[in-house]
Amino acid sequence: MLTRVVPAAWLERVMNDALAARDVAPSHRREVVEGVLFASARGLETHGVPLFRTYLDELALGRAKLKPRFRYTQRRAAIAHLDADGALGIVAAHEATRTATRLAQTNGIGAVVVANSNHFGAASIYTEAMSREGLVGLALSNSDALVVPANGRAPRLGTNPISMAAQGEGSDLFCADLATSQGSFLRSLAMRASGHALPAGVLVDDDGQDAAHSGGEPTALLPLGGHKGQCLGMMVSILCALLAGEPFDWELPNLFEGPFDQPRRIAHLMLAIDVSAVADADTFRSRLSQYLQAFRDTPARPGTQVAAPGDDEASVARTRAREGIPIAGRDYDFLCGLEAAAGDGHEGRALP
Repeated sequence: MLTRVVPAAWLERVMNDALAARDVAPSHRREVVEGVLFASARGLETHGVPLFRTYLDELALGRAKLKPRFRYTQRRAAIAHLDADGALGIVAAHEATRTATRLAQTNGIGAVVVANSNHFGAASIYTEAMSREGLVGLALSNSDALVVPANGRAPRLGTNPISMAAQGEGSDLFCADLATSQGSFLRSLAMRASGHALPAGVLVDDDGQDAAHSGGEPTALLPLGGHKGQCLGMMVSILCALLAGEPFDWELPNLFEGPFDQPRRIAHLMLAIDVSAVADADTFRSRLSQYLQAFRDTPARPGTQVAAPGDDEASVARTRAREGIPIAGRDYDFLCGLEAAAGDGHEGRALP
């Protein structure tokens, strides 16, 4: 399928106009557009532009509320529970991030457990935002079950992402953003659709066998690192769904399947630690940069190099800021249709 490279400014304008036409509040429009662009600019394709159509469907069909009313419950100074009222997940997560940041700046640590939300995009946009405030930021979310337990045949866990970010000297940044599954279900199926073999050790069939070797239809993902990944995924569910009082992962509707007339009741956790509450902030930033550089300077196998978490994504973001963002032809056509409805025109350029 043809891929197009388009300027980020065009994507921003088309998506903003589409959200404005649906009466989404300006602040929420900005958060959604920034969230989508953040992911696609860094090469996190499955959490970027391809999801914009889904977010519009969530608004149009009632899964996400156009004008949610956030409701907080706070029993202790440093932690709060947020009922997101079925908001778009990106909107709910930004709200929780701001609150966790304020709580940490007041108390040294701040946490917000989010209930009644939807898909929140790339977790690292929230942890990076916290790190820019001098905080160590963590973001977690549960999701619908696509991952089998170790030795299991039926999915019990979502891909349940974990992100953590902390600022070093200058623009130096530690930023980890990972799913607790062995890989991506959609990316693996896209590889097969393009004529590539399924990756080994990622997907299982109905019998729990590696689909790359069994020849069976892939139905679920393996946990990251076997039993250890299962533990991580369960930890995320406990810290999100159980603390928030929301459904287990296997009780959640799939992102791309109905019912679309009610929130998916995804749960998140935003946690912020004020570095200055426990350490000298300048010393922390200096030592973090020293720590990251030690990894980058590690002797590597021929033809490779060792990177710190976030380095690869930052490199992709610099390239795409210069050259534009590649998007699939179907997404380009969809966005052009939105643009045509608004009365504008644009031509992207095909990748060579």
